[in-house]
Amino acid sequence: MVTGFLCLQIVCQLALLVEAISAIRVVVRILMFGVSLALLVLVPGRRLRHPATPFLIASMSITALNMFNPGTNSVLAGAAQLGIQLAILGPLFWVTRLRIDAATFRRTLALLFLFNAANAATGVLQVYFPGRFQPALSTAIGNMGEEYTNSLQFETATGERVFRPFGLTDAPGGAATGAFYAVLLGAGFLISSRGGLVRALSVGGIFLGVVSLYLCQVRAIALMLLVCLLAIAAVLALSGRLLRLTKLLAVVGGLAVLGIGWATSVGGDAAMARWNSLVEKDAADVYYNNRGYFLEGTLNYFVPEYPLGAGLGRYGMANAYFGDNSDPSRSSLWAEIQWTAWVFDGGVLVLLLYPLALLATALWTFRLALRREELGELWLWGTLIFAYDLGAIALTFSYPFFMSQAGMEFWLLNAALFGAFFHAARQAPRPQPHETLHPDRR
Repeated sequence: MVTGFLCLQIVCQLALLVEAISAIRVVVRILMFGVSLALLVLVPGRRLRHPATPFLIASMSITALNMFNPGTNSVLAGAAQLGIQLAILGPLFWVTRLRIDAATFRRTLALLFLFNAANAATGVLQVYFPGRFQPALSTAIGNMGEEYTNSLQFETATGERVFRPFGLTDAPGGAATGAFYAVLLGAGFLISSRGGLVRALSVGGIFLGVVSLYLCQVRAIALMLLVCLLAIAAVLALSGRLLRLTKLLAVVGGLAVLGIGWATSVGGDAAMARWNSLVEKDAADVYYNNRGYFLEGTLNYFVPEYPLGAGLGRYGMANAYFGDNSDPSRSSLWAEIQWTAWVFDGGVLVLLLYPLALLATALWTFRLALRREELGELWLWGTLIFAYDLGAIALTFSYPFFMSQAGMEFWLLNAALFGAFFHAARQAPRPQPHETLHPDRR
């Protein structure tokens, strides 16, 4: 069922690219979240207690109470906001009722890897062959005006002006998410113990991901990926798996150099100039000038203004599709980063509880990553998801990660890993008191 749910999310994402269904785009977007809500009711069984569960239940309860906040935009927009949030964290509750083994979890990651490698590859083709393989621009982005859309374009090495790669999305730079998953999941399959075909596909996915990410010029995603790869390397070093660490550094490092070199020959100097800003200026200044001032504004203005929350339905999809902004006291707000969204949803308490849920999740995956190999490759997937969790936490400082489909995938992967571990632990033979398990440090 986990793989089927992920397939549905992919189909809905691809459906948004079809111009013939433009009139029902809202329905398609709602479907992606509605199915998660339906599975909360339809999936039978008793859920496992994930370490993040108490924090999320408390956070969601406070958010639900915020429905009665005088600032709530409208009943419909507030209900939509609650539905979106419940759908995003829903997989943590319905996935853990399923019987998931390590093979199922691996297939889920493989499907996610293949789709996102295709996403990254499409992004590369869109720049290499300007005007071809490119879907229609999102109406929401097109309505922001010519000056904004021009800022999403760059001049290639051949002098042609193109949008940042869409990939299999309708937004410039959208291929960056696919590139991120292609590199991260490719790295996981690369250091697994499987055969040549898997490793060849991993190498190809990593290379395409690096090229696509470079052309997308989305620096926040690139920094998130760097955090993830450093986390994988650190866990491998701490657990003594030095051969796998060497393979990771040699292959990913080599492909990064080749990929950036090839991307530069296609994307030209304009792409290089944007990336140079990460090293030419102080990192703190770069972040502050791009996203840091949103965090400063959240802490210095929105927290004192909305200590108990701003009311529901005042930002994001809920407001865009269902909001009524005729009353200035309940008008729309803008949440550029996740921390701002948490303040709007429930004030100081949600600002504390949701990050605690993320930290509890990352800590559990870290402990799994350091385990011995008596549970097969679950330590490897624990390493991968731990790195991914850290990257997601870092990305909350750049955009509302947990108000998007990416947030739903976060809880889906973590819930599936938790279920796979529980199943494997129950099936594993218990060692006799005189036996000692020695980890294989390959």
